Amino acid sequence: MARSPQIIDTLKAELRAQGINYRQLASHLNLSESTIKHMFSSKNFSLKRLDKICELLGLELTDLVSKLEASELKIDQLSIENEKRLVSDIPLLLVAYCVTSHWTMEDILNKYNLSEPECIRCLVQLDRMKIIELLPENRIKLLISNNFQWHHNGPIERFFRQEVQQRFLNGAFAGEDELRLVKIGDLSDKSIMQLIERIKGVGGLYEELTQEDRKQAFSKRFGTSMVLAIRKWEFQAFAAYQK
Repeated sequence: MARSPQIIDTLKAELRAQGINYRQLASHLNLSESTIKHMFSSKNFSLKRLDKICELLGLELTDLVSKLEASELKIDQLSIENEKRLVSDIPLLLVAYCVTSHWTMEDILNKYNLSEPECIRCLVQLDRMKIIELLPENRIKLLISNNFQWHHNGPIERFFRQEVQQRFLNGAFAGEDELRLVKIGDLSDKSIMQLIERIKGVGGLYEELTQEDRKQAFSKRFGTSMVLAIRKWEFQAFAAYQK
């Protein structure tokens, strides 16, 4: 489905947010204010004019698309039944991990020993679970929100504790790009709550950085896990599928 009208709406909202009116925009584009109004009412823009408006806003066209995707209705949580499906099917869980990290099907097939039919099977299943929308030519549109969470003590969290947590924390954390920070002391309830809010802030920063790094080449991004510790690491069951 064409998304240009929604992109224009997002552009209009960004102009409003930055306090730029039609008259100022007309001056920037060397057009009349009436022409600008007609462009927005008809939602008919050339790519050249879109680029010029994005330049005024300090944005790339891809930034507009990202803002549009962030504003669209997306799911915050799976059902318990769908979490069970993920942990009972390792290839499905692997593909789910990849698509939530914004990999393409080509990326997945290049790195892992999955056949194309098997990968498509997993993508179709994720589409039915509303994690993604599978588009023509096996393109992938992610449907989970930035606030997405697994069920507390649900199938995914229990799987993580049983299969992942101990192996991840058993690393030496000796590299420059690794950190395991352990502090021991006495704290009041107020101080504990302050630290919890700071830790949530770090989680928010992690999400912001993963979104920003989508612009990086696939070869420049690495599977990275953080549980109050951080290192380059991949679940052993996933590593078994690597080429």
